[in-house]
Amino acid sequence: MSQLKPSAVVIVVGSILFLIAAFSPISRIFGLPSAESRLQVISASPNTWIFAQALFSIGSLVTGVGILLAAIALHGRPSSPLLYVSAVFLLIGAAAWSWHVYLRASDPRAFTEGTLPAWHFVVYSVLTMAALSLIGIAFLSMGFPAWSAWLLIGGSILLFVLYLIFKDMPPFVYYVMTLTLGVVLFRSG
Repeated sequence: MSQLKPSAVVIVVGSILFLIAAFSPISRIFGLPSAESRLQVISASPNTWIFAQALFSIGSLVTGVGILLAAIALHGRPSSPLLYVSAVFLLIGAAAWSWHVYLRASDPRAFTEGTLPAWHFVVYSVLTMAALSLIGIAFLSMGFPAWSAWLLIGGSILLFVLYLIFKDMPPFVYYVMTLTLGVVLFRSG
């Protein structure tokens, strides 16, 4: 088995962990209309809420480690330094995201009322979108399927524009992209 396959598995596992948290029943709170209704759902299942936040954090960190492993596996190929930069961006972003979800878990009232500091989420979002775009750019010169490179580049640009318009982006969309990336790497390994 090449070194690329284990990195792909790590990326897929991290992406799936994040997506499990994003689509778990407790995450329905993101669609509820009021802070009071969101807090009621969280208060009814506080351990489930905390567990989901832990999965969000672990998923983002594991995905970043997977990209670092892929960068190591692809070391020496054209544009491989972009993968290292992407891994650093993802890991810094995951650290900011982890702090954000820690705050969500430790103070659900502040989260539901929208009074938590926003900078953690902004750093995470911008660095994650930048990392995905850089991975796509690197893929263009590495012989990976062109569609996967353009999916990462185009998807990141589209998500960034939508983020600027709406001032928010549901993070699960990043992990749909990384899940696809992991599958491409696994099939190429």
